[in-house]
Amino acid sequence: MEFHLGLYGQALKDRGVESMKNVIVRIAFPVLLLALFRICPVGADMDSDDLVKRIQPATVIVYVFDRDGNPVAQGSGFFFKYYGHLITNYHVLGKAAMAKVRTPDGREFNIKSIQARDEPDDLVEALVDISIGSAPYLNPASAPPGVGDPVMVIGSPWGVDKVVSRGNVHATLEIPKFGKCIVHSAHSFPGSSGSPLVNARGEVLGIETAAVPGKPDLNLAVPLERFSGLSPDYRELQIASTARTAAPADALTNRKPDALQKDIQMAESGDPAAQARVAARYENGQDLSQNCFEALRFYRKAAEQGYLQAQYNVGRMYYSGACMGKNLSEAARWLQIAAERGYPEAQRVFGTMCFNGEGVSCNRVTACMWTILAASRGNAEANKFLRLMTSELTRDELSAAREMAVNWKPSP
Repeated sequence: MEFHLGLYGQALKDRGVESMKNVIVRIAFPVLLLALFRICPVGADMDSDDLVKRIQPATVIVYVFDRDGNPVAQGSGFFFKYYGHLITNYHVLGKAAMAKVRTPDGREFNIKSIQARDEPDDLVEALVDISIGSAPYLNPASAPPGVGDPVMVIGSPWGVDKVVSRGNVHATLEIPKFGKCIVHSAHSFPGSSGSPLVNARGEVLGIETAAVPGKPDLNLAVPLERFSGLSPDYRELQIASTARTAAPADALTNRKPDALQKDIQMAESGDPAAQARVAARYENGQDLSQNCFEALRFYRKAAEQGYLQAQYNVGRMYYSGACMGKNLSEAARWLQIAAERGYPEAQRVFGTMCFNGEGVSCNRVTACMWTILAASRGNAEANKFLRLMTSELTRDELSAAREMAVNWKPSP
């Protein structure tokens, strides 16, 4: 799934905050959904200008700071049900020392306290220091959405407010290890997590949380009913009066904002090396919040252009299943490409897959050849596995594997 996953919001690596559950489903899931979703036309019933004018003032950019007032994270959020009550992502605000919000008209207000949270669902309710009537709030929908219903997402991806996406509801599904979600086609951008998903009446249906990598019409929102499961967890935040909100648009750290901004621009323009760097930042939570779906999306973009390290990383992510469940056939495909081009770690992992028959036919001689090649390049794990193989394989099998390794040549 190519998620402009929503878990959008950007956070520092050293915050150690887990992004949303690193799971969606196997690659088969979007394929099945696409077959179903063909019946859902893009809605044209929403009066976009009217609706945006009503909803936008209730949306905010959330700025998070360390105790010294330095910006460490940024995300989207919205006022909900009562004056000053804010809904956003746990991975943005859940462990903040101090924080502010900025409304679309440029006003800034301190976040006074955390009121409730649900870390597994990546949700937080907070209280903003804002007087009654200073900013509107959104109301909950009176009924859950139906298939084909028009929806809209209004948020602050990359720290740019007033970004609007429209689409339709595909389904409301129980996704393994992820929970009940609204699947819809209103496009999500990096940083859209925490934005409200609203119906044609401007009522909140859910909170935007993820986007499927490579499938811009497949996006997930946590449905409204899950908001009620937030656990009370009152905690006061420091006053952020001296904090600097003039952080770069994507909540970069104050250390390398220009480099990251340039990487993002180059990545979106199609530069594979920049795509791989942005992917690594998303995967490791370095300057951007940890987001396996965005990591996979950028790795795949680079891999499809022939970027060797990205090809290995795509295979590795599919093999580990850390993002959306294991997909051994995709893992084998990408790891074999990287192995044939001479990437030692890909050779080691693909050799293991060949030995165990994971995603490919079991072939102990081929497995041993790949492991020999990886070990010859100094791969320590391959050396360990090779010792195991030598005790398992026959003399003839070992001889054949060694001959294959001697004659092997990398593909272009």
